[in-house]
This record gives sequence, C-alpha cells and structure tokens, in this order.
Amino acid sequence: MKLSGDLIEVSVIGGYLGAGKTTLVNHILREASERVAVMVNDFGEINIDESLIDSSDENTISLTNGCICCSLVDGFATALESVVSFRPRPTRLVIEASGVADPGTIAAHGHGPGFALDAVIVVADAVRLIEQIADPLVGQTVAGQIRAADVIVLNKIDLCDTLTSVNAELSELNPKALLIYTSEAKADLDLLFGREILRTVSSAGHVGTFESRTHESTQPILRENLEALIKNLPSDIQRVKGIIRLAEAPRIPMVFQLVGRSWDLRALADREKSPEGNRLVVIGPKGSIPIAWDNFLR
Repeated sequence: MKLSGDLIEVSVIGGYLGAGKTTLVNHILREASERVAVMVNDFGEINIDESLIDSSDENTISLTNGCICCSLVDGFATALESVVSFRPRPTRLVIEASGVADPGTIAAHGHGPGFALDAVIVVADAVRLIEQIADPLVGQTVAGQIRAADVIVLNKIDLCDTLTSVNAELSELNPKALLIYTSEAKADLDLLFGREILRTVSSAGHVGTFESRTHESTQPILRENLEALIKNLPSDIQRVKGIIRLAEAPRIPMVFQLVGRSWDLRALADREKSPEGNRLVVIGPKGSIPIAWDNFLR
C-alpha cells in the first residue's frame, strides 16, 4: 500500500554478513512493480545483477526497470535529498545496512519530511544463526539486529536441519516480529512491504498464499476503537498499515503499522502531503481475514 502519492516509503534491510541481504535486494529489484531507489554504503559492498544494470557513474547506477541505486559515500543526508529530487520520483527507498550496522538506528531517518518508514527488515541465516549468536565476537551484533527487526526474513531454510531450534532462538530474541521463511531470499513483496494484494498470488516459490482487505472512511477514529481492532484481529494476521486520523487529534495524520504482533502509531512528519480520511490495508493468509474485520473502526 502506498501511503501517499508524495511520500516515499522507507524499508531498511539489515542482517549479518552472508545472510542474504544483497540477494534480497536483487530479488526486490527484479520483482518490484513500483519505482524503487536503493541506497548502499558503497557499491563495493553490493553486487547488483548485471542483467538489471542499464548504466552507471561514480555514485549512481541506473537500472533497466527504471529503478536507481545510489551510494552513501557522500553522506546520508545528502543522499536522502538526492532521492527526493529524482524524477520520476521513487515510491519506495530500500536502504541496505552494512553487515555489522544497527538497522534500527538507520531507520530513524525514515521518519523525515518526504519519507514514511515502512519497516526494518532483517535477513537471518537459518544455517548459521545459532552459531553466530553463541560467538563471543559477533553474537551481540547479530542478536541486536534481530531485536531491531519488524520483519525477520529467515533465509536458507532449505539448507537448515535445525529449524525448530532456530525458531526457538528467534522467538526468544524477538517474539513480536513477523517471520518470513525463504530460500534464496525470495520473499513475497506484498507481504514484505505490506501493500494491497491486487493479484492472485501463485504458491510457487512462496510459503503460503496471502490476501488483503482495505478499510476506507472519512470520519476520525476513536483511539479506543483502534485498540479494540488490534486486540480482536485474528492471530494469523501478518500486517496492517496505513494512515488514519484519531478523533482525539483529527488534524494530525498518523501512520499506523502492525507487523507480526508489534504495532506502532506515530504522527506523519510531512502533514501537508497527507491524504484526507483513513485508509488501512490488512494482510493475512488466504481465508484468514473476516469480511467485517474493520467493524470496530466504523
């Protein structure tokens, strides 16, 4: 779901070295149905598929699908300003954090004017995760990245024979995150980005099939009704996201995010570019969303 025609949604991708961050970025660029900008600390740290590259210069790679990839070598703030100025304007910014960075710290920049933070996505190596967390040199870094995640992409599950133990470790570190299982980082982008599903998703290459429903209304929503909705959602609902206005402060547009079992509500930084009224999209496994899922909001 696009929050507004003028706001760029920000997805931060973190995870330790070798987990599959670059593989996920390439998958996003191949499968994206929107214009995406990608930021990396240095082009030497990411290998964009050659088939995707149209042209390149020192700080920018132009991709064949109209997307772009830019370097952060000249500074984060400058790079963000350049993304806002791109024409045509991207609808999503994907920031790949380095393998030892805290993605939660980087995500703080996703709340600035012109941007709306979608989620912190952390890629975890199913084969090596338990070993990494037990390592006295890297364990604290890996565990911190997992704790910062809204979405955990558990990658390489086809190579893992200790999945039960890995699940238990992740549940202890971050029980509220949405957990997506993948091989070769082939995550369903509708689920990953929480966007409205307008197509029938093939089960090939994905674990499960998802559907979405949308709530639209014009009158501000009572906070107690929003909290009742959250409390009564079916337990297998994966994501809810959108912009609403609360009856307690109707002039302030609020970005609402529910990812897994964690939810967040914060004021939109760029209020002039906010749509009027309320619009929320809910996503869950096919058949899991009640037709009247939004009754509490009405």
